[in-house]
Amino acid sequence: MGKVSGRAWLSALSLVVGATPAFAQGEPVAADPMSVRRVADLTSAPRLEPEMNRPDTQATARLNGRLYFLAIPRDATGPYVQDLWVTDGTFAGTRSVQGELLPPNTSIDPGSLRATPQRLFFTATSPGVGRELWTSDGTREGTHVTRELNPGALDGVAFQAPVFVAGDSVLFASGGMGETEFDLWKSDGTEAGTVPVKDILPGTYSSRPGGFVRAGNTVFFVAEGAEGRELWRTDGTEAGTRLVRDIRPGTGHSLPLQLTAVGSTLYFTAEDGQHGRALWKSDGTEAGTVMVAEFAPTGTGPSLHHFTALGDTLLFLVTGTPEGIELWRTDGTEAGTLPVKTLPRSMLEGPPGLTLVPVDNRVFILGRGGASGDSLWVTDGTSAGTVRIPRPTESGLEAVRGFTPFEGGLAFIVTTAPGASELWHTDGTLTSTSRLTRLPSGNTSALPTGLVSHQGALLTTAGDAWTPRALWRMERDAAPPTFVCPVAREVASDHAEGTWVKDLTPAMVSSPTQVTIRTTHPSYSLLPLHRPTLVTWQASDATGRLAYCATSVTSRDLTGPAINGCPTELTVGTRSPQGLTFYYPTPNIQDETSRDVLVTYSPLNGSVLPMGTTQVTMTAKDTSGNVTTCSFPVTIRDGQPPTGACKVSEVRVEAEGPQGAHAYWPDSTPTDTISSQVSVRSSHASGDLFPLGLTRVEVVSTDEAGNSTTCEIQVRVRDSRPPLLSCPVDQTLTSAVMSGTRAEYPLATAEDAVSATEISYSPVVGTPLAPGLHSVQVTAIDAAGNASLCNFHLTVQYDPTSDMRQGMGCSVGSGPSSALGWVALLALAWTVSRRVKDGRPRG
Repeated sequence: MGKVSGRAWLSALSLVVGATPAFAQGEPVAADPMSVRRVADLTSAPRLEPEMNRPDTQATARLNGRLYFLAIPRDATGPYVQDLWVTDGTFAGTRSVQGELLPPNTSIDPGSLRATPQRLFFTATSPGVGRELWTSDGTREGTHVTRELNPGALDGVAFQAPVFVAGDSVLFASGGMGETEFDLWKSDGTEAGTVPVKDILPGTYSSRPGGFVRAGNTVFFVAEGAEGRELWRTDGTEAGTRLVRDIRPGTGHSLPLQLTAVGSTLYFTAEDGQHGRALWKSDGTEAGTVMVAEFAPTGTGPSLHHFTALGDTLLFLVTGTPEGIELWRTDGTEAGTLPVKTLPRSMLEGPPGLTLVPVDNRVFILGRGGASGDSLWVTDGTSAGTVRIPRPTESGLEAVRGFTPFEGGLAFIVTTAPGASELWHTDGTLTSTSRLTRLPSGNTSALPTGLVSHQGALLTTAGDAWTPRALWRMERDAAPPTFVCPVAREVASDHAEGTWVKDLTPAMVSSPTQVTIRTTHPSYSLLPLHRPTLVTWQASDATGRLAYCATSVTSRDLTGPAINGCPTELTVGTRSPQGLTFYYPTPNIQDETSRDVLVTYSPLNGSVLPMGTTQVTMTAKDTSGNVTTCSFPVTIRDGQPPTGACKVSEVRVEAEGPQGAHAYWPDSTPTDTISSQVSVRSSHASGDLFPLGLTRVEVVSTDEAGNSTTCEIQVRVRDSRPPLLSCPVDQTLTSAVMSGTRAEYPLATAEDAVSATEISYSPVVGTPLAPGLHSVQVTAIDAAGNASLCNFHLTVQYDPTSDMRQGMGCSVGSGPSSALGWVALLALAWTVSRRVKDGRPRG
């Protein structure tokens, strides 16, 4: 029958990579045991599930082999606008009968559908009538208000007023505003048969009867009378409608809740004013209405709820205790009221919450709305027999969207995280849980809602990729078409934006020869990169049987990023003997599909690498998990040069001779923080002979790693000493000319150890000097420009006879020059005689 091992629940839903499906534990792929047919397209959103917070409501009702249900029209403007539909499970027998049976603008109250063997009952609001009890036999003529309790537009019954089937009639409560003061009514569908049963609370106030339950032959309910809100019973007559027991004596309310029948015994909770909210039971008599067990009150409870019959025992849940959710059972005695098992607190995380579904000798506990996904448990009333049924899908976050007793177990719909829907069945054992079929998928805004068993088949409503909303029928079939359908698969990207689809249709088993297949993603449609896309296939055969496959297909980048410019090696210098804080070069990473590439480093970026060589690695990982590495050696060497060896930057010495002078400087003592030895090389040594002028001495300090530091000593050899100058003694010159004579000096002497000197006189030699005393300055300058000065005096005396004396005795010559001399001398004498007369010069 295509059942899947309860150990896995995953065999038909395994993750697929590529085009080949994989199945758990090598189990064979078998056809699903049920086929799917579309019954009819729907123009409204149907409601096939009762409201979880109102367990006495019903979403559907059966009459004459047909199923009635309500739906919300697409153009509905209010929350209570309902549309009445009917189906017999066939296309021809499925339609909306709202306009066919009811006057325009009539709205049926949700959850109010009830059916006796002959008639359909519901409460509805109609213009000019208000809310009243209606009935229908399936024809327009047989559809009408049973009896207008409050003529006119005011309501005759209250909103969400209970309607309880009691044989061929129904019991219901009036709205308390009608022409009658009666609170409890019954109706057989005729106006004459719609009669009051009892005025429980005399006056115009309503006793608000509700919580109707049949236990054996007794119908119990809760109503507010003169004694407060207490437990009542009725047989449909005024005389047979009476208070069972005033549990809280006086006018206080015991507020019975959770009325549940176990055989002919009624169980409920109530408060008697002494024991808090306790567990009670009743056989319909005052003496037989007794407290079973008391639960110690806490700050928030405890709260007893979800009463469910299991054989001759009652199961219920207790919350508000430190333990969380506790499953209890009772046989009607205090000693037999015992905890069964503690359930996970997460089952109460969110709406719609918990539901207990009795099926034969088991009760299924369904927890819905939890953040970790819905969960399914089963219990036989014992601790060992209370177990969790493994999740049916691989994702573990499935949502149960419908359930119903079916074939001795529980059928339920699971919607998986990718958006696929499947029908499953379990009988409560771990080895007998299987998928029945895959349901219409591909329309995440119209997922399956509700599940109803009808005439051996199952009905649900859902949309698919081609139908906004439809009613579907699932029934047993020998060999329906079935896809080999993975939950997910990955395809390699062949484009920067993703993958162009090329025939991704999954294989089929048990498929007839004539099958038409369509898909939401035909060939050459684009699957976006890295974005799971729900791809749906539908196969249909000539008989209208449908098979679905919904797979989350993801286009993946299977190529690692490119690390461009990865170094072959790096050598880095450090100034610390501990090593170097190393930062990787900024990688040039390119990936044709991934926008974000994660780069990691080993050792970490910013780690201290020791001296020597370390192999480092950069790893680039794209969003698809593809990895590319770049590895290269990094050598940390001594990068700290020694200190300079020059203690001075300049040395000045006086020239010792024409060749220069010897220069000396302090010894070179360079230091290094890493190397223990430093060598020094210099272009000149201290004490060398340096020529005149500037000589640059280059001193290079080199450590063991080859790091060097160069410094410079400027050696300046200068000649700054002036020559040693000796001036002649004072001199006297005699001139026979009154205007004077030309300067003539004896030689001065100058000595210089470095260079030759040049001697000059001022006045210069040959300068005419008038008679008188003159100061002569002698200057000696060497090649370096150093000068020495000295002075001597020169006296020029006028003596007219000096030339004559020289001619007569000292310097008598012949020739023209001598003759001229004599002429000059005679002329001078005549001139003097003319100028001096009587002892005074002449002008």
